[in-house]
Amino acid sequence: MAVDDLEGNTLFIYAFIVRAGGPVGLREVTRGVELSISGVAHHHLQKLESLGLIEKNGYGQYSLKAKASIDGYIWVGGSLLPRLMFYVFFFMGTSM
Repeated sequence: MAVDDLEGNTLFIYAFIVRAGGPVGLREVTRGVELSISGVAHHHLQKLESLGLIEKNGYGQYSLKAKASIDGYIWVGGSLLPRLMFYVFFFMGTSM
């Protein structure tokens, strides 16, 4: 699944949920991504939910529904690394 709308805070929140590995609440997301207002986190969580990447359970917690392929980034386990960083390390390793 490729998603072009993931950038800025939406991308940070999505990556936080992927790393969490389980359901997270609104306050946990707000603190984890270091946002000052929970309303901002709520807006981005709704956006991710409408994209079909996360789902909200009956307790108001959000969990991963689908892991997206994001242009310019590579998933390494639960971490999202810029593709260019991967190439830098690869070529540094091969040139030594």
